[in-house]
Amino acid sequence: MNFCFWICCSLFIFQCLGTEERNFRVFIDQVNITHVDPDVYETFYCKVFQFNNRSYMDSGHIFKNTVSDLKVHAALDFWKVKSKQKMTLYDVRFDGCNFLENASKNRLFNVFGTSLKKHSNIKFKCPFQGNISYEVRNMTMDEQDFPSFVPLGKFRSLIEYIINQRLSARVIASGKIIPYSADQF
Repeated sequence: MNFCFWICCSLFIFQCLGTEERNFRVFIDQVNITHVDPDVYETFYCKVFQFNNRSYMDSGHIFKNTVSDLKVHAALDFWKVKSKQKMTLYDVRFDGCNFLENASKNRLFNVFGTSLKKHSNIKFKCPFQGNISYEVRNMTMDEQDFPSFVPLGKFRSLIEYIINQRLSARVIASGKIIPYSADQF
């Protein structure tokens, strides 16, 4: 009987910890796409908009031909509000096809990958077909996917797509982690 009571109490505590409200918001200021290779992409766009105290992103791309060799360079820099010292949270290169097919061990990549799948019009997988519109609509970063404490500050994300061993597009996003009560919108 005591064992059952202990199990019930433990489950209740873990449930309360898992549903703790976050005291921050992820706010994306802007996304810029550069170095778009016209031999690879028919279209590549991204727009960020704010709605109901949240940042959303729509993006899409159409490849001109089938793409099966996709490498990615991803980096995330963060500046805490008080120290203003730059911290590089990650700076990695990886096979983009492998990332899309397998769950990532990096929690931040998992958050991004899960959100990407949730908001996509079509399953992103290799090979990418030419003349198919791959779109993401109303993608947002859910604060519940992050640890309960995230420091306030600014961030800059870099994603470079290397297709057939050539830089084909660069995406730079900037934003900030703000207090939940801040009226940024």
